[in-house]
Amino acid sequence: MKKGKRYQKKQKSNKKLIFIVSLIFAILVFGFFQIFKNNQQKEEQGEETFAEIEIQEPIVIEPSEDTTIQKLIQTEQEKYHLTDKNFAFFYYRIEDKKYYFYNQDTTFTAASTVKVPVAMLYYDKINQGEMTLDSTLVYSKGTYEAGGGTTASTYKIGQKIPISFLLKQSIINSDNTAVNILIKNIGQKQYRYEIAEYTDEKEKLPIEFYSNNLITASFAYKVIDHLYQNQTQYTQLIEDMKQSSFGEYLKKYITQYEVAHKYGSYNGYVHDYGFVLSQEPYLIGIFTKNVTNADEVIAKISLDVLNETEKIIVETDNK
Repeated sequence: MKKGKRYQKKQKSNKKLIFIVSLIFAILVFGFFQIFKNNQQKEEQGEETFAEIEIQEPIVIEPSEDTTIQKLIQTEQEKYHLTDKNFAFFYYRIEDKKYYFYNQDTTFTAASTVKVPVAMLYYDKINQGEMTLDSTLVYSKGTYEAGGGTTASTYKIGQKIPISFLLKQSIINSDNTAVNILIKNIGQKQYRYEIAEYTDEKEKLPIEFYSNNLITASFAYKVIDHLYQNQTQYTQLIEDMKQSSFGEYLKKYITQYEVAHKYGSYNGYVHDYGFVLSQEPYLIGIFTKNVTNADEVIAKISLDVLNETEKIIVETDNK
């Protein structure tokens, strides 16, 4: 009888042990199941989120005409007696692609505005390894031309001049001798064909463009747009353009922002073009022919455009 009782106790003990082990096993299984379920839910949520991101279409902003700037320029035209015979204009705001062009395909004598695409040609050649800033060009007969800069006073005919010196003098001081040396090295006709590559609308350029120093607002816009969109390739050029004209023309009344620009003035043609690095950067070009006090007109229009641009930005932000 004693032995039977011990056996029954042992059986009960074994049953308790089996129950405890079963309970622990069940708890473990349930725990693993919950972990698996949670992970699966996270993965599914992640997949859904990823799927949502994947199917979202990027917001594409299409260029559109800025009627506010259009009205401003119409007012300026009345104020300063500007017509399609003596005035052209371009404006393009980078962020929202708003633009306004006036008389963009009419040709003007380019004057010193040509110095920007000429400089760009040289920086392209430097970036492609064809030459360096330390490469030199000969100051040859026939390249001297009166004007600003120190090329003619620093070097004599026949001497070699570093390209870095010529580029800086050409842009900052609008040195005509410097740009003539740069152009002669490429070729009087060849350089016209090369600068034409900065526009994808070559068919709009008149045939005279390739034999004369001419410009249109449309071509000037393409040059400045290429410069702005590829700033890392033209870092030094842009820095020189910020120093150009010593506070006149486009930048005369703009003191709170940097303006990278290049003016041109010759025989009644007065122009300036570049970009204003305001809160919302924009490209701008103003081209005139026989306009009274043209440099001041350009400066005042430039200030009015900046003020109007900043009003537009404030109104947009408040919507």
